[in-house]
Amino acid sequence: MSDILDKQEFLKSVEPELKRLEGIRLVKLADYQFRRMAGLIGGLIVLPITGFIDYWLLRACMGDDCGAGITLAVLIGIWFWVNGPKRAYAKAYKKKILPSVAKLFGPFSYDVDGEIPMDELEPSKIIPHHHRYKSEDHFSGVYKGTKIRFAEIHLEERRRSRRRTYYVTVFKGLAVLISMKNKNFLGHTILVKNAGKIVEWFKEKTDGLKRANLVDPVFEKMFDVYTNDQVEARYLVDPKIIDRYKDMEEIYEADDVSAAYYNNELLVLLSSDKNLFEPAGLEVKATKPGSVLKMKQEVESILFLVDHLELYTQEDADDLFQII
Repeated sequence: MSDILDKQEFLKSVEPELKRLEGIRLVKLADYQFRRMAGLIGGLIVLPITGFIDYWLLRACMGDDCGAGITLAVLIGIWFWVNGPKRAYAKAYKKKILPSVAKLFGPFSYDVDGEIPMDELEPSKIIPHHHRYKSEDHFSGVYKGTKIRFAEIHLEERRRSRRRTYYVTVFKGLAVLISMKNKNFLGHTILVKNAGKIVEWFKEKTDGLKRANLVDPVFEKMFDVYTNDQVEARYLVDPKIIDRYKDMEEIYEADDVSAAYYNNELLVLLSSDKNLFEPAGLEVKATKPGSVLKMKQEVESILFLVDHLELYTQEDADDLFQII
């Protein structure tokens, strides 16, 4: 990526913002230290009382979901209040620095609370069934003539018990949507890990797709591939793209990866509990380069996917079809 500023030039360009963020960090650090002490004292006073109330609530009712849980609610409230300065600093850091990181790679924009519309993700057939969709750290722009958007997303499914409704996470991680202007895939191909462990929705999603006949037995042990175009699938799922997916798994500390090629789009999902595009903690000086360089690497790894797409063309598929 020769058109990108080298590391030293980049750090010099963001140095003024990092110095301003250091001032914000010191204020938030002092606020956090005060809240931590106040939260500890408040908890020691309040939690014995809420524990006593919960005890009598449990004795007074029978069965599950009887309503006891005041102590847990208070603990969550204290934790949320104490860590408020950390969240505020992280958001300020991202708003100041990530737009600069995004612009390194071309005409890119960044929105800390943005999202990719779900109606553009659903046709991929790899989005789990869900009822709530949350998103943050949304990047959008054009790289080498290709439109690319990516964001952290959190999908939750509603569940019900006898007396209450609650939500469980069905996906948390990174979504990358690449839209090609002058290229359309011939079929619909999806790649998943451990499809046998996925719940019933997967069987419904893959209706009309058949398991791909790939030539690499080692790869077939790692991923399950389904497609309605066997010829094209062999070009799409090649060793170079698999290596790229593996690299992204390591960089983002992902638990799983899945991908879908459909219409003129490629959607990649990286499942991870890790919060991406985050600065170091309040205890680390904002002027240290580690956080901003890590963010740059995270964005870079995503954009390398576009470089791979240049290897696949309509002519390639036609050539393979003639050989077969």
